[in-house]
Amino acid sequence: IFYTTSLVLPSLLGVGMFSVSLLAESQTQQLLPLFAAFMAVWGALMIKAWQRRQNKLALDWGMTNTHSADVVRKEFYGRPRTSPVTGEAELWYPDWKRAFKYCVTGLVMLVQVAFMTAMVTALYAGYFWIQSTEMSVYTNFLLNMANSTAWGICLELLNWIVWYQLASALNRFENHRTVQDHENRLIIKVFIFFFIDCFLWFFILAFFHIPFGRQIESTLASLGLHFDKPFERQVWMARLGLTIGAVLSITQWSMVFFADAYVPYMCKSWMKRREQRRRQARSDGGGAVGLDHAARELQRVEAQRSGATSIAMEQRTRPGLGVAGAGGSGRM
Repeated sequence: IFYTTSLVLPSLLGVGMFSVSLLAESQTQQLLPLFAAFMAVWGALMIKAWQRRQNKLALDWGMTNTHSADVVRKEFYGRPRTSPVTGEAELWYPDWKRAFKYCVTGLVMLVQVAFMTAMVTALYAGYFWIQSTEMSVYTNFLLNMANSTAWGICLELLNWIVWYQLASALNRFENHRTVQDHENRLIIKVFIFFFIDCFLWFFILAFFHIPFGRQIESTLASLGLHFDKPFERQVWMARLGLTIGAVLSITQWSMVFFADAYVPYMCKSWMKRREQRRRQARSDGGGAVGLDHAARELQRVEAQRSGATSIAMEQRTRPGLGVAGAGGSGRM
């Protein structure tokens, strides 16, 4: 609530800046430094205000003298030794091994940068094809929006399906001793992976392509790559805003709906149907077993009845046999 309430004032100013940009773009360029300075001051004041509120809440709840204990992770492994500080037995992991694993993590991040650069190149190819093809304004807008939306969906899928899992695996690979160290390193890794994944395209477009677009176009022309339409700064500025809007609005909300509402609903429905099939199969199997048992019991009873009937008929035809047999058995 505190953070959301603090965002009210910068949100209103941002809406005002956007409205001014639609009406008078030149005035917006003059107001941007003031808006940036306000955001810097607002960020510092918001952090200080949160620290004051945090201290007040800690005082109200009697939590001023509490400190977090260093809990050793169950997954931590190492070589047993006697601690030089406490003199007790403990597990020890060499620092040089963890430093080597840090280097492996750095190499993986470089691979991620290369992979994301290849994806940005594919995104550029799509934008260049749209720009170099003659089409209506409406079709151009729809294709640009589709390209930006596809890019945003790829970012979200890569974030949670690939990069988050990879960051967690690398964090476990580094074998941190305490839970606090493990969580802190995981936060850093997730932030770096997500930052590279989400903002590499924006940084390249805002700080490389837009300022040096004409030089890039002349370099590509010297290599034999020509475009039907020349570089236009305003076109790419609008494309940057369209991409940011698509990623932060359409993609974010669609992925939130898909991941937080649709996927749990489908998983719950699938589990419910599976449980119903299991119960149906169990009931059908139990019924079949019951019928087989009843049939066997019926056959056994019929066999006993038929056997008793045959013995009775034999005794009626030869009555002396039963008496003699009984007498003989009695003498024995």
